[in-house]
Amino acid sequence: MKSYSSIILMALLFVACSDNISGSDITRDDATKGEATPLENPSVDGWKISGFSQKGPFVTGSNVSILELDSLTFDQTGKIFKSTIRSDEGDFSVSGKGFPSPYAMVQVKGYYRNEITGKRSSGPLTLNAFTDLRNREKVNVNLLTHLEFERVKALVYNGKSFEEAKAQAEREVLAAMAMNEAGESFEDLDIFKSGDGNAKLLAISVLMQSNVNVAGLTERVGKFSMELAENGSWKDSATRTEIADWACEVSQRGLLVDVRNNVLAWKISDTLPDFEKFVDVFWADNYGLGICSDANAGDTAVNVNPLSKQNGEKFICKNERWESADKKSNYKSVFGTMTDARDGQMYRTVEIGDQVWMAENLNYDYQTLQTHSVCYKSESGECDEFGLLYPLAAVIDSAGLFGNEGVGCGNGSWSMCNYSESLRGVCPEGWHLPSESEWFQLLVYTGGTVVVPDVEVVIYKNVQGINVDEYGFNSLGGDAFYATGGFASRESAVYWASSRYENLPSTMEIGTENAGINYTGWGFTSLHYVRCVKD
Repeated sequence: MKSYSSIILMALLFVACSDNISGSDITRDDATKGEATPLENPSVDGWKISGFSQKGPFVTGSNVSILELDSLTFDQTGKIFKSTIRSDEGDFSVSGKGFPSPYAMVQVKGYYRNEITGKRSSGPLTLNAFTDLRNREKVNVNLLTHLEFERVKALVYNGKSFEEAKAQAEREVLAAMAMNEAGESFEDLDIFKSGDGNAKLLAISVLMQSNVNVAGLTERVGKFSMELAENGSWKDSATRTEIADWACEVSQRGLLVDVRNNVLAWKISDTLPDFEKFVDVFWADNYGLGICSDANAGDTAVNVNPLSKQNGEKFICKNERWESADKKSNYKSVFGTMTDARDGQMYRTVEIGDQVWMAENLNYDYQTLQTHSVCYKSESGECDEFGLLYPLAAVIDSAGLFGNEGVGCGNGSWSMCNYSESLRGVCPEGWHLPSESEWFQLLVYTGGTVVVPDVEVVIYKNVQGINVDEYGFNSLGGDAFYATGGFASRESAVYWASSRYENLPSTMEIGTENAGINYTGWGFTSLHYVRCVKD
């Protein structure tokens, strides 16, 4: 049996180049219709391939290559035809002559539009597809054609016909993602078209991207492809669970609407398939929850995946989807979402009175030579749940990564600290660090009353307790690190404020019964959480 390791594009002894894209333009409807033209002779004298390349769509100028493959071994013969992506919709067209073999690899390499951030990817990605030039004129290259690629080759080496290998590999890819057979060839799928097959393509593209950058995505799909090639399954439990935890979190918090809006904002299509239900299918399967349908509405199930950070959490079947049994539904405010363009992280937001707050702690990793953010006790799971802890220099953005107001401030001297209240600091663009007055506005609106026990500490207190969490603020914290050493308990949450009092940095501490601005006890090396408010 021959080796079936990854095909690597190498310096080729013979290169036949063609960039004939002057023929009739394709439409998105045409791109999903492969016209069978079987030949008695396996050679292909003249051919034309057109279609769409998608992760999200590859951008204009991305490279497209058609490589001839030996009809028996699927090794590259050395013949290659090249073109480029013609528009930001990802469309391409390549034609040529002189392929003795009917089998070819379509390869696209370039930047793509990221569904999670809505922006162009930070680096290039390569996706492949196998095709039979006798049977197709339209080939869409996407994440599913890439995931099946090595498996198809392995099955052909083991004696399967090309058609048998493609069909089996497609079933195995979808089974690995807890999804049943689409019924359509992967080469026909399009994330902008309706139907379950297209919905699964978009769902899997979103899941594989999830919380990683291009390098992380490349590693994920590479490992998936090679493992599938070996045994027809994907048994990387750690990666599967990491993706499932991300998917559960964004689904439960309603953040998948951000993904949908990002893709629609590209203005390629007015509608998208129902990919969200297949995202839910994936994480529910990973957690062992089973199917949620009208037949078992009201049933409860527990996450039994020992690798999951949600292990042991109870879910209830409502409206054909699993929802956390602990999820609050009686908030008094309006929720939304935002995406931090710097790292693609999505945050839930909440409108409370005239203010819009992040409904969770900031988790942007601020790293400079002068200062950096940290996880509580250096445990990454703490960051996933509670966000990062920041020293004053990071909060003020003393390195000037996002603005000049706090440059040089927070490293042990107030001589450079001339920033104004409500500066951006470490917050995402369009958001800023809340001042004392903005914190007080929040607390008064949610039922707090002012008491002033002394000149150094101002406390807002309500006998019934302040009600910020009833409004969806979701106060998370505790475990703040004091400059004098030691950590606070989770009974209260300590956040940085942008206000100063007699050149002392300030923090807002929110407890179960009271809250207050504190101007004492904090030093430049103290670590606290950050909650941003919208400009």
